[in-house]
Order: sequence, then C-alpha cells, then structure tokens
Amino acid sequence: MKTVLITGAAGGVGQALARRFAAEGYALILVDRDADQLHAAARALGSDPEVMIADLTDPDDLADLCARIEDPDRPVDVLINNAGIIAPGAVGTLSGDLMRAHVQINMTAPMVLAAAATRAMKKRRAGYIFSVMSMAALGPMRNSASYAASKFGLRGFMASLALELQPHGVGVGGVFPSAVDTPMLAAEMASPDGSALNFVGNAKPISPDDLAGVVYKAMQSGKLETWLPKSDGVIAGTLMLFPSLLRPVLSRLEKQGEKKKAAYLQRLRSERA
Repeated sequence: MKTVLITGAAGGVGQALARRFAAEGYALILVDRDADQLHAAARALGSDPEVMIADLTDPDDLADLCARIEDPDRPVDVLINNAGIIAPGAVGTLSGDLMRAHVQINMTAPMVLAAAATRAMKKRRAGYIFSVMSMAALGPMRNSASYAASKFGLRGFMASLALELQPHGVGVGGVFPSAVDTPMLAAEMASPDGSALNFVGNAKPISPDDLAGVVYKAMQSGKLETWLPKSDGVIAGTLMLFPSLLRPVLSRLEKQGEKKKAAYLQRLRSERA
C-alpha cells in the first residue's frame, strides 16, 4: 500500500484530498496545526490515518515532518503540499510578521518538505511531489502581494525541481486553481480587499472534491502544471509577457469579477441565515 502525506489536511481541500486518496487505496498521513480539527477530519474518514500536529512556521515541527518523510522503514510515496494562508491587504498595511508567514507557510515549508522527499525518493527512484498552488502564481493580484510573491516563488521552485528529478523517476506537479469553495475563500472574500479576480472565468468556485479529483488525475498523467480554469492561466501567462497591459486589463477583469464576488457573498449570507 502506498502512503501519501498531506499538509493542511484539516481544511476543506485537505479533507477532500484525504477522502480521494483513501478511496484510491492509499494510507494517509494527515498534517495540520489545528489538533481538534485534524482529529475530527481523521475520524470523519472512518479509518485510522496517521496524524501529525505541526505548525509549518516552527523549525522543530518542520524537522519532525522531514524526519517522517525520510524514514526508510515507513516510506512516503506522495507528498502533497496543500497548506496555505492568505490575508488580503495593501502593501504597507500588513504586519511584517504576517508578510513573513505568507512566505514561510506558502513557500518555504513546501520547499523544505520537498527537499526531504527528494532525498528519500531519489534513493528509491520512485515517488511524487505535488503542490496545491493558486492562479496567483501565474499573475499578480492587487492587495495580495505577499500571497502572490509566495506562490510565484513556489511555482519557480517546483518547475526547477521537476528538471532535477525527471532523470530519477520522481514525479513533480502542481495545480493552479482560481476560486475554490472553502472557508478560506469565504474568509478572503469577507475582506474588502479580497480579490475579485478569483471569480474571473468561473461560473462558480470549484468544489474541494472536484479539485481533489483534478490533483489525482494530474498525478496519473504526470502533468507538471494544471490550470483551473485553463483560460485564466492563458490570460495570466499572456499578460506577464506584456507588463504594460497588466493595469488596464486586470482592472477590467476585476470589475467583471465583482458581480460574481457579490453573488458569492450573497449566497453565503443566505446559507447562514
């Protein structure tokens, strides 16, 4: 039986990934900093997954995770870097600690865990390292500079890692979704600075279960990058070739997305009423 380690496993996407990989016959290692939510997520699976409480900003916790990944007697076949944070706000309004947390959780921790997985998987000439990223890794977002920077950096790391590991039989991939219907998205959109770009090109946010299915399919195909929706990725990539167009085009797209953002918030309010 193969084993998958999933960070951010107590969140909506993390739980969906756990359900999908359990259904595919994988043994699970679930990682999150919220002990209560993580244990609840583990119980909901109806199985007995391995659980590790870890704060990805804590060097000691990261070291423990790396040691588990590199344990030769209990190999980890798949690493999924899923944990992440986003706190919208204009540059100059976020605290230094919060800016650093974006980089530590969204980029540095995945890099450190991927390095541990690389050391273990190269020896076996087998394994897969996958990161759940964001459309923000492909193009900038106003009022989310720290988040975008962390995702841009992770994208570059993963693409470079793929070049290194291809000769060693280790797979590398990532998924770049726009809006995903999770509590994290709800919290982001509750802020006046929450980006309406999350809703450009999407009739509605993708469900966590659908995203988990995309992740599994991408791994089966060995695809390096999967953009959701693909059209958003094409737009973002094209705009980055012509930086002078960023402001006018993104401003227009933000205005289009505001209507869908408002509809999304109205739906949330109705569901909570």
